[in-house]
Amino acid sequence: MKKSLTNLKVAVYYDWLTQWGGAERVLLDILTLFPQAEIFTLFHNSQNTSWLPTDFKIHTSFINSSSPLLSPFYDLAVENFNFAKFDLVISTTTNVGHSLLTPPQSLFICYYHNLNRHLYQNQNILLSPLLKFYQKIDYIYARRPDYSICNSQTVKKRLAKILKISAKVIHPGIDTQFFTPGSLKPQNYFLIVNRLVPHKKIDYAIRTFQKMPFTLKIVGAGRDLPRLKNIASSSNNIEFLGQVSEKKLRQLYQDCLALISPQLEDFGLASLEVQACGRPVIGYKKGGNSETIIDHKSGILYPYQNPSSLTEAIKRFYNSKLNPANCRQNSENFSRQSFMLNFKKEILSLCQTKKII
Repeated sequence: MKKSLTNLKVAVYYDWLTQWGGAERVLLDILTLFPQAEIFTLFHNSQNTSWLPTDFKIHTSFINSSSPLLSPFYDLAVENFNFAKFDLVISTTTNVGHSLLTPPQSLFICYYHNLNRHLYQNQNILLSPLLKFYQKIDYIYARRPDYSICNSQTVKKRLAKILKISAKVIHPGIDTQFFTPGSLKPQNYFLIVNRLVPHKKIDYAIRTFQKMPFTLKIVGAGRDLPRLKNIASSSNNIEFLGQVSEKKLRQLYQDCLALISPQLEDFGLASLEVQACGRPVIGYKKGGNSETIIDHKSGILYPYQNPSSLTEAIKRFYNSKLNPANCRQNSENFSRQSFMLNFKKEILSLCQTKKII
């Protein structure tokens, strides 16, 4: 009997199930396409994954711990997963998802959100010899997937430069039916929506607003929260809102003057969600922001990650007349429906090439 996508035996790997963010949204979209899938992950914290449907079988590795001390063993852990019964293995990863060992008869597809940040962007000189050793191993692991896909042109270039692999870009999508413009005029605040970790560079955004007469509201959680709160402690115009519901987030998008995106983004779903709500983005111009924001049409891009550059961008924002309709129109190019349609078509084509359907 000839198989179709719906009756394939499918495994979906994701690095860890411990939080909620853009990559987790993509995971849900993939699971929507393959409701028969089984999930494989390094470790799973069920208390932090209420967003995950309960009807999926979840396999955790022998590590099943988020301790960073165990990260050198991640590759070994995922190599111990058994994919013998699966026709199709899809890995969606920012870490070791390309290291899976799959049988030759199965199709192994890796969807990269980014390379391993700790392996390739670590500036610790003392660790340099060890990192170079692991980078050589990682280069070999990158040959294991049959095909590679990635989320942005930014990541595509990194994969080509560092791992010497060619990946097809399929942009993630947002829920344009849920994130819609509001009926009220924006209120007098700017917004950040992000995981609170050092590489998101929220610290210089806080320092910028400490010298400005505007409120900055920050949505998100993460290990950098104590440090960021300490930086903002002398200011009464910086608000930390923690994690919020989807409905509350939509309201915050609809009511803000603009979203601030201070980081070098791999792609960036928050900037598209706020545009879907008719509000612009003021963002650092490199990385994903350059793909999701149209300068002086759906936002303002600035060249340097420092307070003076961001301050100038905010001034330009006030001198420009950005049309909410343009923001909304741009976001519609990145809908969830488009992602799932394009992803499904690509998987179908690759399955036919591999002759598993």
